[in-house]
Parts: sequence; C-alpha cells; structure tokens
Amino acid sequence: MTMDAQERPNSMPDHRPRVSVVCPFYNEEQIIERATLDMCERLQASFPGDFELIMVNDGSTDGSHDHLIDALQVVKLGPVRVLSYPFNQGRGRALKTGIDAARGDIIVTTEADGSWGEDIVARLVAFLDTYPAYDFVVASPHRSGGGLVQVDPRRAFLSRAGNWLIRNLFESNVTMNTGMTRAYRRSVIQPLVVFESGKEFHLEVLLKLLALNFVAGEIPAVLTWQTHRLARDPTAKRKSSTRIRRTIFTHLRFLVMAQPVRHFAVLGAATSLLSLIFLALATRNLFLGEPSGLFALVGLNLILFTLMLIGTAVTLYQVREVMIENWMKYYPKPHPPSARPLETEHAFTAD
Repeated sequence: MTMDAQERPNSMPDHRPRVSVVCPFYNEEQIIERATLDMCERLQASFPGDFELIMVNDGSTDGSHDHLIDALQVVKLGPVRVLSYPFNQGRGRALKTGIDAARGDIIVTTEADGSWGEDIVARLVAFLDTYPAYDFVVASPHRSGGGLVQVDPRRAFLSRAGNWLIRNLFESNVTMNTGMTRAYRRSVIQPLVVFESGKEFHLEVLLKLLALNFVAGEIPAVLTWQTHRLARDPTAKRKSSTRIRRTIFTHLRFLVMAQPVRHFAVLGAATSLLSLIFLALATRNLFLGEPSGLFALVGLNLILFTLMLIGTAVTLYQVREVMIENWMKYYPKPHPPSARPLETEHAFTAD
C-alpha cells in the first residue's frame, strides 16, 4: 500500500516502533533502490515489525528521489518514509529532519548502502539495550577491531589524524567524532538544538551531548567504501560527497569556536610564561648595569595581554554555562530552530 503522508496525514500506523533508522541521501540514483530495499530486509530480519526506515532526500538533482519512490511502490516493504527537500541543505539538516520525524525509542543514523557492515544497526541497538546507562553509541573504525577498507589513503589519514586532534581537544574518549553512524535514545537527541547544516553537525551534536553530561559509548566497526555492489550501472563510478579541503577548513573553524576557553587558557599560559622570561631578563640586565627597559616593557605588555586572555576565557566560560542552561531548556520538549518545512513526505508500509 502506498501513501502520500502530506495528503493523508493520518495514514501512518499508530504503533510506535522501537527502532527508527534515518538515512540521508543526495544524488545516489545508482544505488538508492537496492540500498534501501536491502536495508529494509536487514531491519525486518533484526526487528520484525518493530522498526521504521526514514530516507531523507536532501534535494537531489538526479533521479534518486523518483527511482526510490517508484521502487517502493512496486516492492511492498516497510514501513518506509521518504522525506524530501526541494533543494540541497546539507547532511546535518537532513539528519536533524529525519531525527525530528522519528518515532522510535532508539534512533539510528547511518548510510543506507551497508558500508558500515550489514549488522551495524543491530549492533548499535544491542549496545544500548545491553547498557542502559549509556545515552548514545558511536560506530568507530579507529577502535580495536574496526578498520577502513578501500578508503582513499588521504581520507583515511585525515580521518585518523583529525579524530585524534578532536578527541584531545574535546577531552573525550570517543575515537570517531566525525562519523554519522550512531544510535541515540530518542529522549536524548530529539530535544537537542542544533545549528550546523553540514557535516559539522556530527561535531556539534557530540560536543553538546557531552557538555550536557550525556554518556557516550563506542563500538568498533569496519567502514568499507562501496563502489559497484548496489549500482544500477556496474560501470558507473560512485563519487564521494566529501570535499577534503573544505572539510578540513570547516572542522578546524568549528574546533576553534567549539572550545574557545581552552584555547584562550593555553594562550594565556604561554604569554604568562613569556612575560616572566622577559621580566627575568630585565631584572638580570638591571643588576648587570645593562639596558633593561625594552625587556621590562615587553614583559609588562605580555602581562596585560595575559590578563586580557584570562578575562576572555572567564567570560567565555560563563557564556558556555549559560548556553548549556539554554540547551537544557529544550528537554523534554523539543523546539529545534533548525526545523524547516519539507517539500514532500511519502510513507510506505508493507501489505
């Protein structure tokens, strides 16, 4: 049975599924049909009758949306919901849209093509079922037992190096901070206010959840770059949507803005040490009868600069505390400012 949820808003079943899986896509016409159908089959095997799959079309300009709708009208798998934007708004916006629409107690975000392993959804959900003290769990190729397969060496290096840097700046034990494949408890992720529309969404979500003292878990996983396995045309090459230079720049910008207190504190400590060195040199020269005014002047200016940095760090710390209080106001009622109206929503259920 095929339904257009925009025309028939009451056509979705009343049953609330235990698991919602959110998969954004953009210009994936080569694989979208097989990927979605395969995902449905895996979910049905793992959570029979107790799941929903939410596919979010982030303004695809190829035939992805139409191919998927046509396939779901022919093959009666479900329940599947297809949300669609009229133009591309970014992976982060697509994920938040799917998360806000999800009805399951556990919400999984991942790639539809099985690149994280065919059992990844079941493993993520099993982790949260087994360990109720954890609020969300991340799939990581950087944990022992995980790995990167057929991934461009440059991307693999940047992933390892970038996540090492982020982990140390965030003071977190999470080794995969930039990955999409995660599972959240609905009560944890839906109320979260998120502003980033691109791939920085993953960093923003992680930073805010950790700042709110939610507990993160992590499981090892193998990420395999898929090429022809699901393609309509086996000769077609699948392109990555990641632009390396842009990703590096935006992630560095986000890191600087996400942890300003630490950065200013480090700078303050460095300038304080330099000021002591210059003042020590000025004192030494004074006793030796050598010129000391320049050293003293530089040392005093560095002290003033240190005090300015310390003041900025204290101010930013207070601002961060106020921001955390504001984020908490959205629990338990979610009012995310990133919500924007959709162009269409199609819902499909099995007969």
